[in-house]
Amino acid sequence: MQIALVGSETDPQISHIAAVLHASNHEPHIINTSYFGERWQLSYDPDFNDGLLHFNQPTSNGLYHVPLSDIKSAYWHQYIPPTVNASDTASTQWLDQEYASTLLCWFLYNGTKWVNGIEAIRAHHCKPIQLRMAKRLGANVPYTYVGNAADIALQFCANMQELVYKPVKGGETAKLFRKGQSSIDLAYNLLKERPVTFQAYIEGTNIRTFVIGKEVVSVQIDSHNVDFREDEDARPVLVSLPKAMQKLSRKICTGLGMHWCAIDWRKNTKGEYYFLEANPCPFFLFVESETGVDITGRLVKLLTT
Repeated sequence: MQIALVGSETDPQISHIAAVLHASNHEPHIINTSYFGERWQLSYDPDFNDGLLHFNQPTSNGLYHVPLSDIKSAYWHQYIPPTVNASDTASTQWLDQEYASTLLCWFLYNGTKWVNGIEAIRAHHCKPIQLRMAKRLGANVPYTYVGNAADIALQFCANMQELVYKPVKGGETAKLFRKGQSSIDLAYNLLKERPVTFQAYIEGTNIRTFVIGKEVVSVQIDSHNVDFREDEDARPVLVSLPKAMQKLSRKICTGLGMHWCAIDWRKNTKGEYYFLEANPCPFFLFVESETGVDITGRLVKLLTT
């Protein structure tokens, strides 16, 4: 079975999955999107709804190529923008769009099982929409403001004793500030730079839930840091999620159009779970190595069945 792995060949997670697939007699293809146009190309025929991935690798019959219809599943770990060489900024921006639009012919190809698809990736880039969808599915979500309208944002901040601020898309860790003039000044300065997400701080415990198909695996990550990703000493420990929360986790995963994901919860002192985000392409090797839980096997099964 031919399986595409979207990411860098130097990424430990990609190389790990590729090795396991090889050992299982499957044929993985690591697709580094930064090389699109340079080391590999794409052809697509809308009449037949099929195409080819062309690789600059010689074979006895010419260059190596793989039909899109032969790629039964694709694992999305990281999209790296293609390298574009142009003489000016306007040309670079136009070429970026051309490369991205061409890649969409494959990313939206419905003959491949995407784990996960472009729509789920885009939804994750707009976390406020994820929050709204999760709430509609039955999850608790922290009181949240998103935007850059200073008067409304500062009023939101003034009504909170403790809150966190984080990027709208992601890419940075969450920061805490408490009610007071210094926090108001900080919020005002942030809003002059960019839109932000302000969110009520939930005192409690970090829970990360991996949903792989119908299976649910959860870990607790204790840390004194507001964002445990900044704590090098934070270690995951396997925990049992209540059945109702397992059911909700599966519901959120499928409701957001994903085959698998990692959901971050904040469990407060009353035992209530608050949804923070659902990552469609999470890292899992660290959790696997620390706890011994077999996420790789479950993920490979998802890709091959």
